[in-house]
Amino acid sequence: MAARDAQVIGARPVIGNLFTVAEPAPERLRGALADMLALPDRDVDVANADGDQEGRRWDAPVLCTFRLLPPGDLAMELDITVEDTTAGTLTEERLAHGLAARLRSFVLHPSELDLPSAYWVAVPDGRSVRCRLEAVNTGEDTAYRVDAVEEEIPDLPRAQVEILPEILDRQPISTPASDAVLATLPTGPAASVEGRVHHALRVWERLTRRLQSDWSPSGRYREDLFHRDLEARDALELLIPEVDEAHADALRNALSRLDQTFSDHTDPKPTRDNGKAASWWWNRVPLRTPW
Repeated sequence: MAARDAQVIGARPVIGNLFTVAEPAPERLRGALADMLALPDRDVDVANADGDQEGRRWDAPVLCTFRLLPPGDLAMELDITVEDTTAGTLTEERLAHGLAARLRSFVLHPSELDLPSAYWVAVPDGRSVRCRLEAVNTGEDTAYRVDAVEEEIPDLPRAQVEILPEILDRQPISTPASDAVLATLPTGPAASVEGRVHHALRVWERLTRRLQSDWSPSGRYREDLFHRDLEARDALELLIPEVDEAHADALRNALSRLDQTFSDHTDPKPTRDNGKAASWWWNRVPLRTPW
């Protein structure tokens, strides 16, 4: 964004930092924003970030600065600011969906998660699809690649369709049993006994909470992550004897409760040849398979 732009609109809330898959004409952007916010077209200022900024109407209720991107999966980057009295309850998500519906094209907006690659694709029909967005340095500028999507997007044919593991791992899930036990257990380095217990216990509890809530919040999971979580339970079995007795009993009690939850929400299955000891948790499957 141009320096003058940043100075003039510094007091405005930044409502949208969006990307478009298609390249709508500036007039279409202006019309879509005006329609969404019930404003006359003259109250929406749209300009190319690389163009002349002198003729802009800096006092307009809506300022939209776009940047044309190098060849890649995305065509334009949009910085949109809306004055408080006009914005109302407008959010970045609503802005993306409003533009997608009016432009009849896909619009990307950042996820709520603290993960730079985590984005949502606003679909013209109102759906939201998670995606993984990667920056590609072209030498002189930055292009973007949509590496993966959780549902097929026709205009992003190169994107792999998969459930995104990094999103699943960052979804907020409470771990009260782990919190209570680990509150008095020193953390230590990641590779230490204490550090490994902190990690493995929370991984195991997060799985039991997912099972208990029928895979909330997303309703999805991955088989490879399920197996990873079972490996965390393997690790806990080996770590318990290494924990000092002052904490071992509390850890055993918490594991007993979490194991019961896991058992209550899984069914037995025949032992599979997986090269592991036949720990009972490896011989159970979810009541509903989410992958």
